[in-house]
Amino acid sequence: MIGEAWTCSRAEGIAFTAIVRSRPERIVDVPQGSQVAVVPSLADRAALTKAFSGADVVLTALGVTPTSKERSAMLSENLAEVEAAMLAARVDRIIINTLVVSPPGKPASRAIRFFSRVPGRIGRGAREQQAFVDALDRGAFSAVRWTLVRAGLNSRGKNEAPATAADWPGTLNSWMPVSYDAMARWMIEEATANQFVKAAPLVSGRR
Repeated sequence: MIGEAWTCSRAEGIAFTAIVRSRPERIVDVPQGSQVAVVPSLADRAALTKAFSGADVVLTALGVTPTSKERSAMLSENLAEVEAAMLAARVDRIIINTLVVSPPGKPASRAIRFFSRVPGRIGRGAREQQAFVDALDRGAFSAVRWTLVRAGLNSRGKNEAPATAADWPGTLNSWMPVSYDAMARWMIEEATANQFVKAAPLVSGRR
């Protein structure tokens, strides 16, 4: 579960499993029934299966500033293991939050092409997002229900509701979109509603 959703789940009292690569002590004040699972490598199918056990949905985020260059930390390099672990744990729903990627099967967006050329972590993050979407186009996660959420987030505002659009043409991300709290709330609600499965909605709103 991604960080924003942890906060929302705590506020709503929703039990969750937070999966981290290290430093589990960062996750505190969790609701009753919650747990923190340490999975150092996304290639560890057994550890992932154990962490996913009992879950209804997997929430994850592909940010633009990944902290690790290691193959074991990259979702795009370990999709088969993640999908197999989900199926072994009987979890068939995953929501992935990206930033400004194009839908699967389409050329990389202008923003992703720009960010991909930026040195350091931002460039790595942009390339990872595009690699993941390209893998979806090649059939990755075909055995599970996935939703690709395109969103750029900030921490302004507390009560705004995310605007969602199932169609990609003409939908533009605002750089002043929804708050982290609202985004997390939407992802948790969508995990139950299944309204946008494989629809890759825009989750943002122009001001």
